[in-house]
Amino acid sequence: MTDSTAALSQARIAAYTGMRADIYGLVPANAISILDLGCADGSLAAALKQENPARWTAGVEYSEALAQRAGERLDQVLQGDLNRPELLQSLGGRKFDCVICADVLEHLQQPAQLLQHLQAHLTADACVIVSLPNIRHLSAFIAIFWRGSFPRRQRGIFDDTHLRWFTLRDGEQLLADAGLKVEARTYNLRWGDQGGGRANRALIKLLGPHAHSLSWVREFLTYQIAMRARRVAPTQD
Repeated sequence: MTDSTAALSQARIAAYTGMRADIYGLVPANAISILDLGCADGSLAAALKQENPARWTAGVEYSEALAQRAGERLDQVLQGDLNRPELLQSLGGRKFDCVICADVLEHLQQPAQLLQHLQAHLTADACVIVSLPNIRHLSAFIAIFWRGSFPRRQRGIFDDTHLRWFTLRDGEQLLADAGLKVEARTYNLRWGDQGGGRANRALIKLLGPHAHSLSWVREFLTYQIAMRARRVAPTQD
C-alpha cells in the first residue's frame, strides 16, 4: 500500500490491511524468498511465512505506522516511497523467488519504472504477482457515464490516491512491456463498489467459475484482477 497523506483513514486501513486470499493462492509453494511491495501491516507475508517458516520475507511500505507493524512480523521492512524505486538498493542485492505488487502500481507515477527495477531482484524462475483495480467495472461505468461523475473516495477503484487506472488489457500490457508473461489470473467479482453480501456471494458462486470463458463477466464484473507472471525466456536465433 502507498498513501500520499500522513494519516491513514480507517477506510484505507480496512481496505489495505489483512491477508489477501486471492494473492496468497497465487504464491507458488516453492517460493522461499518473498518481497511484498506495499506490504501494509505485513499480514500477507506473515501468513506466507507461517505456512513455511523457512521462507525469508521482506516488505516495502510507505506508511511509517504500518511499516513499523510489518517490521515486527517480517525479516526485513523498508519504509519509503516506491515512486523512488532506487530504495530497493537497500535490499543489498538480494534476489527473490516471488515479488508481490498488490494494490500498488495504480498509486505510482511511473509503474513501469518500478517493474523494470524489479528485474535485478528476481531469481531465474521468479514470479511477479500484481493486483489491479479494473476501471472498466460496472460501478465505474455507472458513475462516469450514467451519473456523469468521477468519484474520489477513501478506497476501491476511485481511491483518491490513485494516479493510474487500468483495464484488464492495460494490466496485462503493463506486464508484457516489462518482459513478463501472465500465467495465472484470479478475478475478484462484485456487482457494485462494495464487496461482501449475499448478492456478491451469489455472483461469485454462479459466475466465478466461468469468468475465464465469459468476456462480459471478466470485463464488466471484475472489480479487481490478480495476475501471476514470469519473465519471458529470450528467443534463440
